[in-house]
Amino acid sequence: MSLRLDTAFAELALRTGGDTAALAVFRRVLAADPPPDPATAWRAHRGQAWALEKLGRLEEAITEYRELLVAPEAVPGSADWALLTVALCRCYRDVGDHAMSIDLGERALRELAAAEAEPIHEHLQLGSTLMGCYVVRGDLTSAKLLAEQLLPLAERADSRVARGAVEWNRSVIAREQGRLADALELAERALVLMAEADNERHQGMLRVNLATVLLAGGEPCRSVELLATAHPILADHAQLHEAVFAMALHAEALVQLGEPDAALDWVARGRARLDGGGQPHWYYRAQLALAAARARLLAGQDGPGEAELRGCAALLGRAASARPVAVLWRQLGDVWAERQQAEEAMTAYQTALTVLGLPAAPVPVSGRRRALS
Repeated sequence: MSLRLDTAFAELALRTGGDTAALAVFRRVLAADPPPDPATAWRAHRGQAWALEKLGRLEEAITEYRELLVAPEAVPGSADWALLTVALCRCYRDVGDHAMSIDLGERALRELAAAEAEPIHEHLQLGSTLMGCYVVRGDLTSAKLLAEQLLPLAERADSRVARGAVEWNRSVIAREQGRLADALELAERALVLMAEADNERHQGMLRVNLATVLLAGGEPCRSVELLATAHPILADHAQLHEAVFAMALHAEALVQLGEPDAALDWVARGRARLDGGGQPHWYYRAQLALAAARARLLAGQDGPGEAELRGCAALLGRAASARPVAVLWRQLGDVWAERQQAEEAMTAYQTALTVLGLPAAPVPVSGRRRALS
C-alpha cells in the first residue's frame, strides 16, 4: 500500500512541476525490497521515463521508453502502447535523430493498419506526432498527406480532442508553407476542439502555436497576451526546451513591440532554464541569442548585438540539421542583411540551404581548361 501511495503522490508531483522529486520517488519505489506489485512497478517505470524526459535527460528517457515498449504490459494497439510510442518518437525527434523518430512512427502506424484496429484517441495522437516529425524534417508533403488520412479516422473515433490534434498539426504545416490565414484559422479551431482535454502540456503548446502564427502575421501584442497564459502551464507540464521556446518567442514579440529591455529579461530567463538542464539544446540557445541580438541592436548596442549574432551562428553550427535550424539560419541572414553586412548574410543564407540539402555549387578553379572528350 505504501509503495502505491508513494507512486500516486509522485505522479501528482510530476503533473505539477515537481519533476526532480518525482523521479527520486519513482526510483525508490522501483528499488524497494520487497518489490512493488506489477501494476505499481509499471506505473513507476512509466513515471520515471516521463520525469527524465521533462528534465531534458533524453538519452536516459529513450532507454526507459524502449524497455517499456517491449514489456508485456505494452500490448500493441493498446492506449499504453500508443502513448509510449508517441513519447519515444518525441524523444528521438528532440535529440535530432529524425530518421529513427519517423521510422518508429511509420512502423507503428503500419502495425495498426495491419491489425485493422479501431481508431482510438491515442492512435490519432501517434499519427499527429508523426506529422510533427515530418515537419521538423522538412517533409511537408508527407505531413499533409498523413493529415488527410487522419482526419476521417478522427471523425470515426468521435473525439474532439483527436480532431483538435490533427488540426493543430495542419496549422503548423500551413504556417511553414506561409499560409498564415489558414494557419490562424486551424490553430484557433484546434484550441477550441482541445479545450476539453485534460492534457495540460497540450493546452500550453497550443497557445504557443497560436502565438507563433500571430507573431508571424504581425500581431505581437496578441502574441504576448497568449504567451502570458502559456508560461505557467509550460513551467509545470512541458519539457524544458518547450518552455524555453515560448520564452524566446516572447522576447521576439517584445522586440517587435519596441521593448528591448523586457525582451532581454525573457532571454535571461530562458538561458537560466537551459543552464539548469541536462542537455546543450544548441538550437534553443541559438534562438535566444538571435532574440538577444535583435533586442540589443534595437537598443543601439551595436557591438554586443553583433556579438550575439556571431554567437547565434556558432550555436547553430552545433545543432542537428533540421528545417527549424535552416529557418533560424535564414533569419540570422536577414538581420545581417539589414545591417548591410553582405558577407555574413550570404554565409547564413548558404548555410540555410545546405541544412535543407541544397549545398552551394563548387566554384570553378580560375584558369583551369575544360577537359577534352
